[in-house]
Amino acid sequence: MQIIIFLIEVVLIFFLVDMDNIAFKSTKIQNIQYTSYNILDEEGNTHLVLSSLPKEQKVYIWQNSSIKDEMMEDFPNLCIMSEFVDSRIEDNGTFKENLIEYMEYIQGRYLSGEIDQKEFRDAIEHPHPSLPTY
Repeated sequence: MQIIIFLIEVVLIFFLVDMDNIAFKSTKIQNIQYTSYNILDEEGNTHLVLSSLPKEQKVYIWQNSSIKDEMMEDFPNLCIMSEFVDSRIEDNGTFKENLIEYMEYIQGRYLSGEIDQKEFRDAIEHPHPSLPTY
């Protein structure tokens, strides 16, 4: 009986380790998809290259990028955040300009008292569909 329990435990451990490896590989594949849009400058800063991509893809890549998370470290200083977006996103369309305008719009709502700081942060990190989008 103890041998059967031991074998069941071994099979369960093997199964869990295998599932963990599959999850890790899946995460690694998802991260690889977005690394092709990142480049490093001479100072070691990552830039997001969105030139020649459709608008919907630019929005999706931006929202899932580490660049956005890095920008949010300067929250709520919109001046620094806008400068960050301007210097670290390479775009040949209007995405970068629209993103900065969107952040300014949300800041205006925050400064007027329509939304609080938590809603301000959330609106920049995850734009609500009812708000003007970039």
